[in-house]
Amino acid sequence: MIVKLPFATATFALDLRGLRVRPLLPTAPAGAEDAAPLVAAAVDAPLAGAPLQELARGRRSAVVVVPDATRRAALAQTLPVLLERLGGAGVPRERTTVLLACGTHPSSDAEHLSALVGRLPSGVGLEQHDARDDSRLVSVGRLSTGLELRLNRRVVEAELVVTIAPVSHHYFAGFGGGPKMIFPGLAGYVEIQTNHARVLDLAGPQPCRHFGCEPGVLVGNPVAEEIAEAADLRAPDLCICLVPGADQPVAAAYAGPWRVAFKAAVSSRRSWYEIPPESHRLVVAGAGGAPTDTTLIQAHKALDAACRFAEPGGEVLFVAALDGGAGSSAMEPFLDDPRPEAILASLGDRWVQYGHTTLRLVDKTNRYRVHLYSRLDPARAARLGFAPVTHPGEVIDSWRRRFPGVTVGLMEKGAVYPSRG
Repeated sequence: MIVKLPFATATFALDLRGLRVRPLLPTAPAGAEDAAPLVAAAVDAPLAGAPLQELARGRRSAVVVVPDATRRAALAQTLPVLLERLGGAGVPRERTTVLLACGTHPSSDAEHLSALVGRLPSGVGLEQHDARDDSRLVSVGRLSTGLELRLNRRVVEAELVVTIAPVSHHYFAGFGGGPKMIFPGLAGYVEIQTNHARVLDLAGPQPCRHFGCEPGVLVGNPVAEEIAEAADLRAPDLCICLVPGADQPVAAAYAGPWRVAFKAAVSSRRSWYEIPPESHRLVVAGAGGAPTDTTLIQAHKALDAACRFAEPGGEVLFVAALDGGAGSSAMEPFLDDPRPEAILASLGDRWVQYGHTTLRLVDKTNRYRVHLYSRLDPARAARLGFAPVTHPGEVIDSWRRRFPGVTVGLMEKGAVYPSRG
């Protein structure tokens, strides 16, 4: 068979003829061509609570919190629905703001912002959260973990807050979307680093990853549990959770109080994107195209998923454009010396979230032979333990010679995860 893996904004054709192929596919339905009707139905008849237009009536200011360019939320289609409901309720445009929950991600330039959110009505503001700008942060209280939480002043002072984001598996926070739009999406840099540092268990003689910090795990996950508690300190008045279809566009939308909408979206996400565990000597996987294959930080999540279906010592052919390189300057020092022992020692002294990402990345390249087809500098790829390739077909030809009759696991329609029973 010949498969077409998403690669940047195009596709890459890979000839797998002559191999036995086992597709590792989600059971999600195809996404809607236009997400607007799905979102309109969700906000007009939420799972609990009042419809958006009713919630907005009498409010003098509103903030619509949206994901940044690293997530797909069909904002050009969905934002007009939300802004129309706010306007219909009488919320002034000049007191309505679309706020990107960037967390620690870098901000986007004007061109990329315009492409992301579409054309906004005159008067509606557009801002990007900056976790390092203390002047824009205000304390909202202290969590049971002892962490004092600061959030973006704009969302704290707004009379109405609406969030919208896709829900997807997250490699250590359980799931993305939902409460993560508040924390870490709109929080201070120090708070975000403190939360993400909980992925490391420092109780033993050597730092190690906390057993609960896994994709799909919310209970017993210290990162996810703190995120949930933090979100309650400035819970959105309406939370909209999107679930992508097998081809990525939105297939389902849920609205209501964040815990209600998030629970429903997580249930759909599990049923569509978790499959029975399998183990393969050989795996082919793509990172899903832009924006999820643009940087190491984002593409690593698909590699993490693919390796969960690989035998110990197995081989993975990973296809990701990586046009954006690392994705954060904070990751660069760890890329220069990516030895696991050096990273662990550094993180034990001072937590840096993308140091942990690098650690998870080199963990994969140490345990599996990962052939990488990308636009990343080959020397950098090799330093991280990848086997960079210029012609993926040569890897496939090698597999045909060395592993006759072996079944190849193929993750081509986005990341799926082994179910936990």
